[in-house]
Amino acid sequence: MPGNSPGNSENWNTALRYIAGRKAAEENLGFLVHISATVRQTPAPEDVLPAVAKACVPFLATAVSLDAPATPGRPAVQSPPELTRALDGVRKLAEAGSGRRLVISGHESLVKETDPDQLELLRQWEADSAAALPLDYRGVRTGHLVLLRAGGHRRGPIGPGDLALAGEVADRVAAFHAFAGRPAGARGL
Repeated sequence: MPGNSPGNSENWNTALRYIAGRKAAEENLGFLVHISATVRQTPAPEDVLPAVAKACVPFLATAVSLDAPATPGRPAVQSPPELTRALDGVRKLAEAGSGRRLVISGHESLVKETDPDQLELLRQWEADSAAALPLDYRGVRTGHLVLLRAGGHRRGPIGPGDLALAGEVADRVAAFHAFAGRPAGARGL
């Protein structure tokens, strides 16, 4: 077949990877715009966390839990019933941890950061990967964003790009709570 040399196939593969990467970047940026609009346009402060959790599923995760001062004692959860146990378990692991992010993923780039026992426990809970990020604004911790993916999620197991995207979501929610909790007329943080 004319023009079908190994060099041409490699060029096509490179072009397709480039296009897929650009498409993923555009989707991620659109998702962040949507999250920012959700935080900004949700009328009641107590409705922001449930709205953000709902916006994260299914694009970013199969199940999401957000806990912060606006939901004292009860996190905002968006999850299918079969993943409730896994979501609760990961939330407890995050609360018992050092306060830094918790990553449980078989993704090749995160395998060194993942505790194999926690990965096995997560799989017993019928989930594929999970992450818990602290909601931290200028050194003040206000809760956690917990993400959980079941097997077969279109984005695969949680990877470094997903953690960066989740970090942006956590930053927006933490900043919202820092400003929403300020008395009217207060300046600066």
